[in-house]
Amino acid sequence: MHQLTDYVLAVRTTGSPPAIEGVKSVDLVPGDDEDVIAATIAGLRASGLTAADFRSRVIYLAPEDPSCLVPYAALCGFAGRRVDAYAGGTVLEFSRLDPQGEGFPDAGRPNGYLEWGQVGGEEGALPTVQVGSGTQRLVTPEAVTVIRYAARLRMVPPDSARDALATFVLVAALRRRADDRFPYLSTGDEPAPTTKDDPAQGIDLEKLRREAAKYRQELRAGRRGADMVPPVPVSPHNKRIAEAKSVDVRTVLTRLGSSSDDGNLWHCPRPSRHSNGDQNPSMKVYGDNRTRCHRCDAEKVGPIRLVIDVLGVTPDEAASFILDSDRVVDMRPA
Repeated sequence: MHQLTDYVLAVRTTGSPPAIEGVKSVDLVPGDDEDVIAATIAGLRASGLTAADFRSRVIYLAPEDPSCLVPYAALCGFAGRRVDAYAGGTVLEFSRLDPQGEGFPDAGRPNGYLEWGQVGGEEGALPTVQVGSGTQRLVTPEAVTVIRYAARLRMVPPDSARDALATFVLVAALRRRADDRFPYLSTGDEPAPTTKDDPAQGIDLEKLRREAAKYRQELRAGRRGADMVPPVPVSPHNKRIAEAKSVDVRTVLTRLGSSSDDGNLWHCPRPSRHSNGDQNPSMKVYGDNRTRCHRCDAEKVGPIRLVIDVLGVTPDEAASFILDSDRVVDMRPA
């Protein structure tokens, strides 16, 4: 379990707890626009956050009310992943959760087209389901069906920030397709929707996520335009590093003594860091030739980074380990 001081950057907003001593903090304060989404994106722009900030450990210091979901949705959209949060005196390690929601069984697709559904709040004109909060985060197959298959979903969050964030992350994961799909943040008092994209259903957190992701792409495009320089010849040394990075990470895991039952989940080659010696596979291999142990790695790592961490060698030595099979034994630690 991480502590607040384990993070490199803390993001605050209006009503957040005080900054953490020794940890850099950034304020995401919404602008004055009456449109909540526009105001939040304006605050994101004014914060000075960049995509590079999210390569390190980042935590969101949440205010103690359900409105904390609005800046959090923007941060997740901008980061392109879930962000850890601090609420109710607890560090919520959302970035370590399994990104998929398929593990929750549903009751089957609805018989007809389900345009709108609701999570939380009182039963009304919409199909309404409940999700347990806190340590009792229970969700029935019938509830999963509504959450997963409704074209649009509004969520009436619990009163505490901690439970609101936990429920939000669960609901977004259950609705996941290519990415988590965010619900509308609702009070439950909105009128029954008249269209699929009825703007009167609360704050469209999915739209906010997409706007924040669009801003990240805008920053990247601007940086590419500013960095246009004549190409520099690649040195033989860098070519060797690049070649090592392109080797299938599964091959590297095998050379490090790891094994897999299905080719996707692997045993971590750092068993001493696991209380059970990594009896159960804990490393997932991703499509971008990177892997991650949810106990050892804060983020996905490529072949070079993996070898450096496991063997305690330099990048050059890691490249040699990957590319020169006859030197594998010599480079293992004594």
